[in-house]
Amino acid sequence: MKLKDLLSKEAKIVGDDSVEITSLTFKSVEVHAGSLYFCIKGENFDGHDFAREVSSLGASAIVVEKLQEVNIPQVLVKDSRKALSEMCAKFYGNPEKKLKFIGITGTNGKTTSTFIIREILKEAGYKVGVVGTQGAFINGRSYKCSLTTPDPTELYALFKKMVDRNVDYVVMEASAHAIFLEKLEGIEFEVGVITNITQDHLDFFNTMKHYEDTKISFLNSKHIKTAVVNIDDERVRRNLKKIDVPTITYGLNNPADVFALDVEKSLTCSKFVVNAFDNVFNVECPLVGEFNVYNLLDSISTCFSLGINERVIIKALKKVKAPLGRFSVMNISSNITAIIDFAHTPDGMENVLKTIKGVYFERLVCVFGCGGNRDTGKRSIMGNIAEKYSNFIVLTSDNPRFEDPAKILDDIERGMKKTNHVKIVDRREAIKYALGLVADGGVVAILGKGGELYQDINGVKTPYNDFEEIEKAL
Repeated sequence: MKLKDLLSKEAKIVGDDSVEITSLTFKSVEVHAGSLYFCIKGENFDGHDFAREVSSLGASAIVVEKLQEVNIPQVLVKDSRKALSEMCAKFYGNPEKKLKFIGITGTNGKTTSTFIIREILKEAGYKVGVVGTQGAFINGRSYKCSLTTPDPTELYALFKKMVDRNVDYVVMEASAHAIFLEKLEGIEFEVGVITNITQDHLDFFNTMKHYEDTKISFLNSKHIKTAVVNIDDERVRRNLKKIDVPTITYGLNNPADVFALDVEKSLTCSKFVVNAFDNVFNVECPLVGEFNVYNLLDSISTCFSLGINERVIIKALKKVKAPLGRFSVMNISSNITAIIDFAHTPDGMENVLKTIKGVYFERLVCVFGCGGNRDTGKRSIMGNIAEKYSNFIVLTSDNPRFEDPAKILDDIERGMKKTNHVKIVDRREAIKYALGLVADGGVVAILGKGGELYQDINGVKTPYNDFEEIEKAL
């Protein structure tokens, strides 16, 4: 594709606009002959500093916010990030204009909600693509993704695959980082869902207000046509006036357009009555816990807004399977159960542990840690929550990244008052130890990693999986 075919009206070209472009990237290590390199300012690096390097590597042109001393064509723009999304769309033939999008943001529940909505849409006869924490899924095939919401270079390549495979709807997670960094620029969502806003990512956003404002900024006419919001979440509720599109509310404790009644607690399924705009019907679904009732309600609300009737919804919900590592129950014996969950925030942890205590009355042992180089403020809070619901806690390593895992456990321990815990840095040994504690019966809740297939230690992603380690321990 010629460079001139990628340019917006606002862009100014310095040099030959007829050079051939064969790839787009903002990573200097990916540059080769024919690349268009985007000079983007990040937290730690400024892409403009690599302009000469990428020129010597054979880049056909660069996109800049300020002109550089290089001998290749330069595209001058106000915002390189915004230009990246716009040019990726053109490079892949504007696939976003041939698909219908549903975007889900919020601290917890995004992944499960995408899977529920996918099942309902499939039952309604649509072909569906999913993009999120567990990767991308296109008509039954899975693809790895580098991030919850991939960068535009990766995202639009996925959209092109979806168009080629005749996908109708794309259900995708919209992370706070993606919203703030404008990765979703140019995508119009039929529905935008917000599940909740609780503490997370303060290492990046610094304050809850900044994080909250970023999440809420997704719910406006620039991005979406209809909003679906959790009316029971205080931070969501106080921002309702900022939402300038038709809004559907759902919840359990406040007046809402869509709500649930007579919720039955079980470790095998959820049963409740739904009232959706005065359409009343019974729901039964294999997903368990009050937090999953909320995920089901946001999914029902979304699909009602798309015109899907309750008969389709009822049938689909009976088939829904939780994503791997989202309250995955492993029955080890008649009286020993392991539950693996991705819960890595205070709110997520409390939801999982409260659900287990609500339906299971034997010994509960909790195994968890916290990620390194991330929000340190939540560590002691999670220690306190674990102590509140558990008979015993095994503190262990999660993804320590570049931090000392022992120090992370010390941070968690500061929120704990009792002595009913032990620190075992090696996660494999921690799981073995925890299973030994319930040899006479009980539940082991292993939290934080869910279905992840690695541990991130000093920048190296070492193969690791909680499910496999339980099997080995047994």
